[in-house]
Amino acid sequence: MSKKETEKDKKVKGLLLDLQGVDQDKQLKAVKALKIHGTDAAIEPLLLVLVETDNDEVRKEIIDLINTTKSSTAPEIIADAMVDDRFTAIRHDLLISVWSSGLDYRPHLSKIITAAIEGEMMEALECVTIVENMDAGFTEDQLFDPILVLKEYLVANRNEKTPKMDMLREVLVLLQQHNNQL
Repeated sequence: MSKKETEKDKKVKGLLLDLQGVDQDKQLKAVKALKIHGTDAAIEPLLLVLVETDNDEVRKEIIDLINTTKSSTAPEIIADAMVDDRFTAIRHDLLISVWSSGLDYRPHLSKIITAAIEGEMMEALECVTIVENMDAGFTEDQLFDPILVLKEYLVANRNEKTPKMDMLREVLVLLQQHNNQL
């Protein structure tokens, strides 16, 4: 490991300590600095602060960071968080970040679908937006499980007539259209 990498690691560790502290000014400065100096290791701690904070400015900065990150490994971390019970309170924000970031979430479609099924109507709405805006280029493997899970859920809840169910049906139609293009 080079000296420069060690210095960056130390800087990120210091910023994460400030982020996890109780001083909201330090938290805000840490989030802003992590936008520049952060690594993927900072994403989960940022999400934990997002769940807990009542500071609108800190919240806004963290959401902006996850919406604008360009790390190719961030989708896996964010998709994992969508189905992690610790992050249920921010699941809607996480789903918004999927389409806001412009990153490739196709390999994580199953987790997006699970988040929509487990979530409320707004999560289902975000899922519709995500699938509508995903480029073609799915593989059969990327579509198989999400379609199967959605079909099973819709059949098990066929008597439920809610906007959420309507949106999940729409997601299924969109996924089937992608599947038919294979």
